[in-house]
Amino acid sequence: MAASLSFKRSDSVAESMPEALRQSRYQMKRCFASYVSKGKRLMKNQQVLEELEKSMDDKVEKTKLMEGLLGYIIFSTQEAVVLPPFMAFAVRPHPGIWEYVKVNSNDLSVDGITAAEYLKLKELIFDEKWAMDDNALEVDFGAFDQSTPHLTLPSSIGNGTQFLARFLSSKLNENSESMKPLLDYLLALNYRGENLMINSTINTVNKLQTALLLGKADVLGLPDTGGQV
Repeated sequence: MAASLSFKRSDSVAESMPEALRQSRYQMKRCFASYVSKGKRLMKNQQVLEELEKSMDDKVEKTKLMEGLLGYIIFSTQEAVVLPPFMAFAVRPHPGIWEYVKVNSNDLSVDGITAAEYLKLKELIFDEKWAMDDNALEVDFGAFDQSTPHLTLPSSIGNGTQFLARFLSSKLNENSESMKPLLDYLLALNYRGENLMINSTINTVNKLQTALLLGKADVLGLPDTGGQV
């Protein structure tokens, strides 16, 4: 889409979307009225696109919008939360980059929101009482994430298995005895008696190291997909 060429990685959806909406204000008022008319719900990308196209009867205007910045934002929307009169969008404008915005269907005003705020709106669809409870249980997995490496380059997306195999095998080579807790953790991961990560026969650090090295060789032998998912 042509608009993607002008939408830079430094651009903010929250800052760019208001002007994009103003350029097709009449059509967008009709579109958002259609979105919120069915009440609160969760919409996937295809639903958002289909309802947008149905609300526009002017083919020339539709083509102009879909090939413009607003079309790019809508195409980049992974899902949307509808809570009349508001609609919140989870947008991935670039690989690995997420933004969240909330649009008021009455005046098309746009506000940038955090991931936590978006999730709270999403919870309101399914259980309003629980979502508004300040004492509701929340689990923070950040503590488990501190020592785990992260893929920071968009070109690395799609190569997570290869990256993880390299990371684990390098750690095992550094100090095999220190990796015993990791082995125990992987063995303990199961669902209804079925192992999730490794076979129960891999019960020593040396066996795990060998399995990872073999897995690494298999992954490296796969065709290069250019980092695409």
